[in-house]
Amino acid sequence: MKRASNEQYVPSSKIRSAADIERAAAGVIDVDAKTTTYVVLACIIAASGGVLFGYDGGVTGGVESMTQFKQWFFPGGGNSSFYCKYNNKPLQAYSAIMHFTGSLASIVASYFTQHWGRKGSMIIAGTSFCIGAIFQASAKNTIALLFIGRVFWGIGIGFGDHCAFIYTAEMAPPRWRGRLNTLVQLGTIGGIVFANAINIGTNNLIWGWRLSLGLAAVPGLVLLMGGLFLPETPNSLVERGYLSEAKSVLQKVRGTKDVDVEFDTIVLANEALKGMESPWKAIFRRRNRPQLILAIAMPFFQQWSGVNGVSFFAPQIFAGINALGSGNKGSLIAAIIVNGVQLIATIITVFIVDKVGRRVLLVSGSALGFAAEIAVAIVFATSASNNAINLPYGASIASIVLIGLYSISFGFSWGPVGWLIPSEIHDLNTRSAGQSITVFTQLVSGATVTQTFLNMLCSLKWGIYVFFGAWQFIAIFFTLFLVPETRGVPIEEAANFVRAHKIWRHVCYPGGVVPQNEVVTSMQRLSNPANEGTNPYRGNTFTG
Repeated sequence: MKRASNEQYVPSSKIRSAADIERAAAGVIDVDAKTTTYVVLACIIAASGGVLFGYDGGVTGGVESMTQFKQWFFPGGGNSSFYCKYNNKPLQAYSAIMHFTGSLASIVASYFTQHWGRKGSMIIAGTSFCIGAIFQASAKNTIALLFIGRVFWGIGIGFGDHCAFIYTAEMAPPRWRGRLNTLVQLGTIGGIVFANAINIGTNNLIWGWRLSLGLAAVPGLVLLMGGLFLPETPNSLVERGYLSEAKSVLQKVRGTKDVDVEFDTIVLANEALKGMESPWKAIFRRRNRPQLILAIAMPFFQQWSGVNGVSFFAPQIFAGINALGSGNKGSLIAAIIVNGVQLIATIITVFIVDKVGRRVLLVSGSALGFAAEIAVAIVFATSASNNAINLPYGASIASIVLIGLYSISFGFSWGPVGWLIPSEIHDLNTRSAGQSITVFTQLVSGATVTQTFLNMLCSLKWGIYVFFGAWQFIAIFFTLFLVPETRGVPIEEAANFVRAHKIWRHVCYPGGVVPQNEVVTSMQRLSNPANEGTNPYRGNTFTG
């Protein structure tokens, strides 16, 4: 966790002029970066930051439905109706406090990550999650230790989500960045499925909830070990002045000594940012408004699709569905099926996101999610009366299939891509602040959904799926008009690429015209009305 050094920079023979510094800051200089087993392994371990969030999401709902846990900590609330079996506000508060704590921790994580490195955030995240697991697994008769443990988990999530995406974005070569960054979301849904499986195995043990909560220390330890033994990112080392170490790390992760062009691009981009204002001031400037809006809107739409309600409370949702057997075990089996298909969809996305692009996945995922949630609402409305305890068998099967389709739609779209785009659209100067805003928005939105979901299910009944489906419908048009296609764009160039978008350029510049005293990059020239053309990045266009 080194903080700063004053090591001098000596550019290679390939890049040395002041103009090149501007070109590097704008990302115009091409980089032929290789992908090695080492960088893939590093990104996989960093992706365990996503596993922390996923394990929490998968384990919490299952544990909350276990007999001893309910009797000891949350004995009241709810009734026997299909919609209101688990309407317990303290229970929802137990789930939501982790999100609220994590949203505050993400603000601190931004400053820490920028000034002390990405590895330090991994260490804090892993350590906090391990401590939280110990507190919760050792609780007895009082909810105090449970809530303290959830607070530590929130700290772990706030730091883990923040550093995982930045770490993978900075370590990955441009053409593989999308694929490697989706590993974090793959880790998230993988953590959910792993936790669901653990819950099924521990459900019949009277102390099974302790084992389920205690095993959360495993992904925490993985991330902690990653923070201790993985290298710091070259971008972070350059940002803090450790140039020799940064180049050595870059050579190691690229598997070659010939990294001069990529290294000089990183260094010169950092040089161009020296003397600039605070990231937290810069990100609110006019030229960064598109990035700010996307940093907020992407996680907002991600969470208001209702995913946290499905992930956290899947056992409760399926408590009234007896197609897979009665009792708690049947609902846990249904939960692992629904989350399992989401895992498969996310795995597929890892391999196709850099081929088909981000926008196609977002639009198709929103459309399928909207259709699935409206269909669930229709099934519940026609099959579950106000006094019903369980759904009929046929409606139970239909509900599992439709909620599974919703999970698939989320797994290949807003799940991974909702994290990917905000992680790759910022300048180096605002990247940490931007990611912090994304994590903050995601966790606050998730906390709100988690805190209110069971109450909304009890009050709105089938209408809750219409409510979440409406946000999916709005997300389709938001994506079509305001989300640029960043497939194949180098991370150093992505910020200017977003500013060049046909709508966002009117937000960034008066009249939508880039002023003469600003650096005019290749894509800005192409996106000006007088110079319409084709983006050189593998079929992307500047029209959206």
